[in-house]
Amino acid sequence: MVDVMGRTPEEFEEMLNAQIAEAERRAAAMDEFVTTLESARVTGFDSRREVEVEINQEGAMTRVSIDDEALEGSTSDLEEAIMEAYSDAGKNMSRFLREQGDRQFGGGESAMGEFVDQISSRLEQLGR
Repeated sequence: MVDVMGRTPEEFEEMLNAQIAEAERRAAAMDEFVTTLESARVTGFDSRREVEVEINQEGAMTRVSIDDEALEGSTSDLEEAIMEAYSDAGKNMSRFLREQGDRQFGGGESAMGEFVDQISSRLEQLGR
């Protein structure tokens, strides 16, 4: 009987099949994560909840809703409220991505964790 990496051929085949199964599980988790990201939309509000901003996974505004009360102030107040809501939406998207990443891949150090951290950091800077 010939050993393969210190194992019998049967043991090596079993180890290899386990590694293949784990790789397939991770690939499926990545596919689910990407699908979730592609359709992700979150909202944020200003402190008076007069302005609501929706963003996509890239941080682009997809919708802005402004209550009549917000229009009663100055232009600069409205601009500030929009940027505040945009910033809040960025923080909410960052939180959503971290939660999804932890759910799919677990916490801790990993290439995926670093990727989510990079995206989250950028999203948390929106509106600043």
